Parts: sequence; structure tokens; C-alpha cells
Amino acid sequence: MKLNRLFGIDSEKEISHLILDSRTQTEQGLFFCLEGLTVDGHKYTQSAIDNGCVAIVHHKELDSYQEGIEYILVDDTMDELHRVSNVFFDTPSRKMVMNTITGTNGKSTVMKTLRNILLRLGVNAGYIGTISVEYNDYIFSPSLTTPDIVELQGILNDMVNEGVEEVCLEVSSQGLSLRRVDAIHFDDASFTNLSHDHLDYHKSMEEYFKAKKILFDRLDDEAFTIINADDEYGRRLIEEGYPHLKTYGIAQSADYRAKDLVIGEYGTQFTLVHEGQEYPVETNFIADFNVYNVLNVIAILHKKGYGFDRILPELVDIEHVDGRLNRVDEGQDFKVFVDFGHAPDSMANVFKYVRSITPKENKMICVFGAAGARDTLKRPKMGKVATEMCDHVIITEHDNRNEEVVDITKDIVSGVVGDNWEFVPIRIDAIRKAIEMAQPGDSVVLNGKGEEKFIYRAFGKEDWMGDEVAASKILKGEL
Repeated sequence: MKLNRLFGIDSEKEISHLILDSRTQTEQGLFFCLEGLTVDGHKYTQSAIDNGCVAIVHHKELDSYQEGIEYILVDDTMDELHRVSNVFFDTPSRKMVMNTITGTNGKSTVMKTLRNILLRLGVNAGYIGTISVEYNDYIFSPSLTTPDIVELQGILNDMVNEGVEEVCLEVSSQGLSLRRVDAIHFDDASFTNLSHDHLDYHKSMEEYFKAKKILFDRLDDEAFTIINADDEYGRRLIEEGYPHLKTYGIAQSADYRAKDLVIGEYGTQFTLVHEGQEYPVETNFIADFNVYNVLNVIAILHKKGYGFDRILPELVDIEHVDGRLNRVDEGQDFKVFVDFGHAPDSMANVFKYVRSITPKENKMICVFGAAGARDTLKRPKMGKVATEMCDHVIITEHDNRNEEVVDITKDIVSGVVGDNWEFVPIRIDAIRKAIEMAQPGDSVVLNGKGEEKFIYRAFGKEDWMGDEVAASKILKGEL
């Protein structure tokens, strides 16, 4: 695409790629000088030129200018990036129905489940989130939960070309505060909950909440919102009076409310109350926190116009979401669960459910660690909730990055209650020990990594088989 189409300037230069990282090797690239938390793109224009960029977009004066390169001075590089990305990719989010969600817990479960049910209802739907990018026969990993706008627009454009009709997109708080979705048009947005996480970035729960709120403040008047009425931050959003707002919950009055919950080992039953009518619901999802996720899905689909007669039958046998309270069963006489939750609140929710299905005379054993170079304030809280709710705790590596696992563990241990814990630094050894010490009737919970097939080291990603595979192999005697 020619520069004069992107900026209305007198230049016939052809642009083939939009570039945000000056180290990216390209041909006919357009480099945007973005200012991040630690890096200012204005300092790396020469690197971008050396790697094939033919034009530079900037909002500050540069140290040098090179003949033959187009320099485009703008008021705000980020604003221009979003405007240009829509021109370059032909505004793909306006060509599909865009469903989105934000919150601390439940984003992946709701969006993946929504996508799976839409497919069953005959809608060609795609998914973008923490777990993967999925549409038609394509499944691959995104760079981040919410990719940068160039990557995201490229994925959405590919989805349009593949005939996708609806997209289910997770949006993280960092993605919102870093303006990664400013150019995206959303048709609806959901809020799950807010609990302690990512405070290394947001610094306080109030700032964390404000980041989440950006999504709802940016919606068009035609868009609808679905909000958890049982969450204190959800109630604050409800007070904002967004148009076309619907609520869900269990404890509080809500448009879509669950009552008479019967939560079993292999499924859940409850009564859905909507506008004075009651509807029996049965699902293979387990744990009370998944009732919230199911209610969210029901509310989105119903607001879209699907009747309960079409929605509720699809809930009976839902595809399990990878790494979200998945059960590993190789015929052993004790239970093994794998869950992605790595915040104190999400860990507590899982422990509460597993405890409810573990005989009183039996033990609950957990394995977990904390991420390096991330929120250190939650580490003692993780130690506290694990040692309070579990009978035995094995602390191990998670994604240590540039920290030593022993130092991360010291932070976790500062919050433990009692002496029912031990430190096993290598994750596979920790999982093996938990499984080998389990007695008939006990429960083992492997927290934190979920479906992830990597562990972050100081040098980058290292391949990891995944907790579920590791547990399965150990149970079968293959490892």
C-alpha cells in the first residue's frame, strides 16, 4: 500500500509491513516510534532503516535524518498507528462480530466456551486469547494474551479472508492500558471479576480496575455489556449505567441468576432464573466458579438473540478448556487436577472445590510456584492460601525468568501458615513427588502452568511437556 493512501502525503513509496520493533528485518517497512515503559522508539530509527524500513512515523524530533527516507511527524504516534492499522488491514473488526471479555479469572473459559457453542450453532467463530489463536483449521500461539495491534489486525484480517463471522477475544489489563485494542470495534464486552494479580504493573487494585474499565468506556452505544453482579468491582461498573447492560450472579440479584446449585465430581446442576422464569441447567463443567463462567456464556448468547431452548442443551457436554481444572485419570485410585490459576483468589477457588469432593479423612496435596520478574506482592498470599487450604504443599519453579527459584520461594514462604510445605525446585520432580505420596482417596492439584508447553528461563522460553502430560506419564510409569 502506498504512503499517500496511509497519510495523504505526496509520496508513492510502497509500504508492505507496519513495524513496531526496529530489529525486525523487513522490506518496505513503515516504522512507528512508540514510547514504551522502558524503550523509546525514537532512539532506534537507524536500526529500523538498516533493517529495511523506508518511512518513519514520529512525534518527537529525531537525532538524525537520512536522505531517501520518508519522515512523517504526527501529534501522537500511537494514535496514528491505530488509524493506519485500520487503513492498512481494511478495518477487519468491522467485518465480523467482535465479542470480548476482561477480568482476572475466567476469560479463557468464557471466550473458548462461547466460541465452541457458536460453532455448534452453525456460526463460523474464531478465538484469540491466552491459550491460542483458533479459526477454521488454524491453531497457533499468540505472542501475548492481547497481541500488539499490528499482530492482532493481521490475525483479524486473516480471519475475514477465511470466512470467520464472529471472534471471541480476550483482553488483558496490560493490553488495555498499553492501548493494544484502541483500533478494534467491539460489539459486546463482558467482565468476570477482579482480584489480586498484575500489581507489579498496575501498582494498586484501583489502577488495575481503571485499566479494565477502559474497555467498557470505549464501547459504542450500540454495544452490550455483561457484568458479574457478585464482584465488588463488577458492581462499580454496573453503577456506570452502560447502555444495554445485563448482569449475572449467584448471591446478588441479577438478570441471569443461578440458584439451587448442586456441584458434583463430574458435573453441575443449577436453576437459572431470568425475568421471573426458572430453567433447569445441567453442565459437565465443575466447581462453583465455573457456574459464573457458564452464566456469562448464557447471558452473551441470550443477548445475541438465541433462546434458552437452543443454549441450554449445548451446556450439557461442553469441551473442556485446556489447563482449566482438567482432570488427569489414568486409572489411579486418587484424583489429579491441573489448573492454570496462579493468583491467590483463583487458587483458593480451585482448592475449595477439590476439598469439597475429597473425603474428609483424605489429604489434598498441591504443587505450585510463582513467576519471576512479576508481581512479588502476591507471592506471600499464594503461600498463605495454599498452606491454609491444603494438607501438604510442594513449592517449585513456575516461570522464574531472571530470578532464582530459591529467591522466589523465600517470598512465598514468608506467607505460609504452619510447616506443611516443602521445596522441590525442579517442576517435574515436584509433580512426581506429589503423585507418589498420594494415597487412595487423596487429591493432587497442580497449579499455575495449566496447558502451557514452556517455562520461561532467563534466556527465554524452554520447552515443557505441560503439567497434564507430565502427570499422565508419571501415572503410567513412563517418566
